[in-house]
Amino acid sequence: MFDELFKIVSTNVHSAPLGTRTLNIHSSLIEDQRVREILEIQTPEIEDVSDILKLTKGRIWAVRMDMAYGITGFKKPVMASLILKRLIEAARRGEYNKKWIDGGNVNSSLALAYYAEKFHGEAAYVMSRLFPDYVIDYIREVSNRSIDLIKAPNLSLGIERDFYQYLVDLVRRDSRYKTYQPLWHAKYSGAYTQFLGRNLADKVSSCPDYIVTVVGAGATLEGQAIPIQTRFGNRPKIVVPEHSQSPLLNFDGLVVAQLNHACRRMEYSDDWFSKPPQGIPHYVIGPHYEEINPLIKKEVLKCIERVFLYDDEDWKEMSYDCYRNDLKVGNSSAANLVIAKRLAEEGNTVLTFVYEPFRSIYQGHTLGEHHGRRTTELYPLETRSVQFAPSQVKAEN
Repeated sequence: MFDELFKIVSTNVHSAPLGTRTLNIHSSLIEDQRVREILEIQTPEIEDVSDILKLTKGRIWAVRMDMAYGITGFKKPVMASLILKRLIEAARRGEYNKKWIDGGNVNSSLALAYYAEKFHGEAAYVMSRLFPDYVIDYIREVSNRSIDLIKAPNLSLGIERDFYQYLVDLVRRDSRYKTYQPLWHAKYSGAYTQFLGRNLADKVSSCPDYIVTVVGAGATLEGQAIPIQTRFGNRPKIVVPEHSQSPLLNFDGLVVAQLNHACRRMEYSDDWFSKPPQGIPHYVIGPHYEEINPLIKKEVLKCIERVFLYDDEDWKEMSYDCYRNDLKVGNSSAANLVIAKRLAEEGNTVLTFVYEPFRSIYQGHTLGEHHGRRTTELYPLETRSVQFAPSQVKAEN
């Protein structure tokens, strides 16, 4: 299967005019149905979740990445796209291997692990030293141990820079990884996923008033939100949720607002959500904690018009309400829905993103914050039948 993909890529590379940019060849290849089938790229459905969220006015349309890509989450098309980029570069040299390395978070590691197993390749992934063992065990378990997870040491550079600098150091200096191809999703994910934004824009029937997305590495912002905004003549305003403990966006012209908590309800038990690991301010995994990804282009960030600050109780209440109404979403997806609901209640139509399904690592009463237990006991729902095969991933969701 991978050999077939490489043949398709090689044919396109050698038939392209001399000097054609990698991104242009990629844009052509990613629309080839054969390539999409091999990489399992599909355009997610956009679901109206207004009734689930009990809106009395306004509408919320959710891009269901969780339904399209299952347990691997929204980074699956990102990793697929960047593997394709690497294949284009390999075709120019006339050779390739199936060994990849990157660094980041849970969704990215699971997505890369998926393709390593699918293509019988090898993958390595650098993560923050602050991620606890139960998160590392979770990734290994649901990915069938198809990825080598590496905890970065303390380089005194900060939560995000520590692991990314260590990734750079490994690629440049460590002989064990000299044959691995770095995907650099923090740098390239936005530009190389704009095809998905264009595909989604074709599915949006009318112009939304707002598009709500977290920033994170920037893939959803540059790759999806901005192409949809462009499709509608830049009329939809892009709004970013930020946790009040990590307010990072502060450039000129940006409007920053705080949520009004007058109607807050507390209905879940204290141990429903797991606590953030020591050293991490909150457990909304995805957005950065200390610094906006410095590799995101300034013109991309300038497309953001407004920031809403939320706190722990905001996203937790949304997550719990969604869970009870059979919309089981991840923590950063819950943050998106909090702000989307706030804007919709003003009578607006809001487009937002559900990135990944609810994970057992988010549940405190399931984990019990215990150590020394078998992973299959900690994560019974996700390990019961997930084998990383497309049909089974779909069945789980």
